[in-house]
Amino acid sequence: MRFKLFNPDTRRILTLLGTLVFGCSLASAAFAAPVYKVSKGDDTIYIGGTFHLLTPDDYPLPKAFDTAFAASDEVYFETDMAAMEKPEFMQQSMQVMMFQDGSTLEDALDAKTYERLQAHFASRGIPGDMMMQMNPLGVMLTITIAEYQMRGFTAEGVDKHFLTKATEANKSLGWFETPSEQLGFLSVLNSDEPNKLINYTLDELGKIDKMISDLHSSWRNGDMEKLVEVGLEGFRDYPEVSKVLLTQRNNAWMKKIKTMFGDGDTEYILVGALHLPGEDGLLTQLAGLGYKVEQVKP
Repeated sequence: MRFKLFNPDTRRILTLLGTLVFGCSLASAAFAAPVYKVSKGDDTIYIGGTFHLLTPDDYPLPKAFDTAFAASDEVYFETDMAAMEKPEFMQQSMQVMMFQDGSTLEDALDAKTYERLQAHFASRGIPGDMMMQMNPLGVMLTITIAEYQMRGFTAEGVDKHFLTKATEANKSLGWFETPSEQLGFLSVLNSDEPNKLINYTLDELGKIDKMISDLHSSWRNGDMEKLVEVGLEGFRDYPEVSKVLLTQRNNAWMKKIKTMFGDGDTEYILVGALHLPGEDGLLTQLAGLGYKVEQVKP
């Protein structure tokens, strides 16, 4: 495979915001999925944990996703995905992913890290000269995209699937953040020491097949405990990143979610699966406020 720089999947990768969880093939859809009914009296909302990129073999999705969709009036996503298809957003994303001061990767990295990265480029057919103007964040996202493309992943993830369905069904659409705000969250990764970020990324890509398998099975089975164990491991060395990409965003979303109760509509919220579990996860926060949280049965 020859890598194609800034192909259509590049835009979608930006919505992952560091929570790089994806799907792979699993034939059975009979397990309980990460879809939850949250209620307070007669008011109900649904929350589904998504994978942003999937393979064709991932469909059909577990039935719980469609059950929640059928019961909803409005569908909420992390961001306005239609706006992400506009040229203006691509220009903004390029500014975040590339050096703006004339620097190059060779300037930013020590000799050992630079040599290791060049070897990775060569092994994947990525033209190193085309990568020189990209900053460490841009490199991290780009080489991660390449790995998933090699394994058959596309932008047809859970979010895009239900965006299409909701549009066809004329359901109301909403989102928690603008694409520009999401780019702002991503920029926190550019503040990290560049050699550490690149070496960490290369180390993680060396374990990618096991990570995909573990993440995918825990996601499809709705195993939140396993999802925390596997998915949040990647944040262990980056507590500040976890704070910005998960905790702060969850807290901001909760303000909006609480207003959905009592408005006469049933909302279906679809966000990355790692936003649901854990001490600061949406489900934990809702349960702590006295809402009833129950997993939707297949």
